[in-house]
Amino acid sequence: MDQDIISPEAAPRRRGLVGVLESRQPKRRPFPEYRRFIEKHYDGLAGKLTGFTGLVTGHETLAGRLIRPRAFDVRGCKRILDAGCGNGRYTRFLIRHADPEALITGFDLSRHMLRRARRRLKSDRVGHVAADLTRLPYPDAFFDAVICGWVLEHLPDPRPGLRQLARVLEPGGKLLLLVTEDTLTGSMCSRMWHCRTHNRQDLRRVCQEVGLSWHRSLWFSGLHAMFRLGGIIAELRRTED
Repeated sequence: MDQDIISPEAAPRRRGLVGVLESRQPKRRPFPEYRRFIEKHYDGLAGKLTGFTGLVTGHETLAGRLIRPRAFDVRGCKRILDAGCGNGRYTRFLIRHADPEALITGFDLSRHMLRRARRRLKSDRVGHVAADLTRLPYPDAFFDAVICGWVLEHLPDPRPGLRQLARVLEPGGKLLLLVTEDTLTGSMCSRMWHCRTHNRQDLRRVCQEVGLSWHRSLWFSGLHAMFRLGGIIAELRRTED
């Protein structure tokens, strides 16, 4: 699909307060222009604030509730990718829980975010590269585990990004996917980070289309599950060939 075109299915019109609050930037600009806008957005003040906002919202700590043996378990994984690694929020837990010999790689569209991640992690276990989710510079079936947090909502259509994630995952490999949901709190996040929101059932269907089976839904806590907070978090599996 041409990413300069936003189809009604890829970017449905939201109604009510959610529609009013959701950012207009993704729909207002052609994708190449929006992509440059987002890169500058995260290169600048917004990217600098990710650490602070993570502390205020609790996401810096809550990230550790997802990457651990009883949740998204990376023990035994040999090659792990943090797709759209940002400031290294999730990478630091990969370092903590992955096997010592595991290869950990992170990429981000924003080079400034990569520098922030390197400064934060101070680890020689992680390799970083500037890359685009829709054109990943990795071989087919290279990783056995991937994390992709809060990136998919910056695409006009999630399919190209999901296909790339499925491509670089080995058959049976697992993916931890985090996406902004079409809820009231999700629309507020959309306004701040200039991204889209996704419907949970629609996203599940699209994942299935590209060869990613929905293994289970995850939540930061029972309170998040009760009130549908924290966005869409799912552990997926690449369908066996």
